Amino acid sequence: MKMPSNKLNILFVDDSKTEINYLKLLFQLTDIPLNPTFINSAHSAIETLEAHIGSEQFPDIVVVDINMPLMDGFEFAEIYNAKFHSKQPDTRLFIYSTSIHSADINRAKTMDGVSGFIAKPFSDNTFAECIYPHLPKGEELSTN
Repeated sequence: MKMPSNKLNILFVDDSKTEINYLKLLFQLTDIPLNPTFINSAHSAIETLEAHIGSEQFPDIVVVDINMPLMDGFEFAEIYNAKFHSKQPDTRLFIYSTSIHSADINRAKTMDGVSGFIAKPFSDNTFAECIYPHLPKGEELSTN
């Protein structure tokens, strides 16, 4: 599998400081071809996406945790699909969680605008196995 030659912008939305610290360390220690941004609430993520719509700063990939206070990952995905999906159709949205409940996994996999479900923890293999296959053809040549 040919991997992207340029780093893609990825936005992680997760309220867990432990998870964000783990992800930051993972990106420091590996050569995963992603340029990560971390936001700790779904509301803040929507505000950030609104500010960057149509720009090169809009992420290529969004990964949102299911279990967050005030707005969970499913609610975020519904808002994302309504507000951003048609304007940024090449951006891929993934829901990730430690949840092993088949109802959560199936809901994530069948939601409009959601490319798939990723089980935590994110690892150096997650990109190649779970995200890369869902990117638009030719993504390895450009990051938009």
